[in-house]
Amino acid sequence: MADTGVAAVIDVETTGFSPGSDEVVELGLVLFSFERPHGRLLEILGEYGGLRDPGRPIPAGATAKHGLTWDHVRGHALDHAAVRSLLQRAEFVIAHNSSFDRGFVVRLFPDAGALRWACSMNGVAWNAHGFRSRALQALLAAHQIAVDNAHRALDDARNTLRLLALERADGTTYLAELLHAGRA
Repeated sequence: MADTGVAAVIDVETTGFSPGSDEVVELGLVLFSFERPHGRLLEILGEYGGLRDPGRPIPAGATAKHGLTWDHVRGHALDHAAVRSLLQRAEFVIAHNSSFDRGFVVRLFPDAGALRWACSMNGVAWNAHGFRSRALQALLAAHQIAVDNAHRALDDARNTLRLLALERADGTTYLAELLHAGRA
């Protein structure tokens, strides 16, 4: 159907902030279908969550953020075939701070660089909607979306999608705002 699309929400947890020198320790991805005109979520088509051994201890500052230690990830590897399979079905990828996530994801999955990327942090006018912070956890709290595991990749990807799929008073969604602004 021309009025439907398929996209992926992705999130990574890392050893630090530099995609050139730091490593992914966890990746979460949710593939979903949506209705274009209003950005309504239709169906979750697949999910992937996996841990990855960075080959060295995780710095304390990173562990303080996401709670993962080297003991949690040691010996784990991402299922590259599963991630590629999901990404190949997506028209575009959404991340909450895509300038961060994209660099890490493309380093591990170069084909993801050919996809369009949308940023749910910068591509929605959160301040114009009355929100002081664009941080994911603050937006989830403001929208009363319960969070079981903050700063864990699959949970953050799921919650980003839940936030984007919320129907607003005018019948549209935040996903529609990304779509209509040409940001997705």
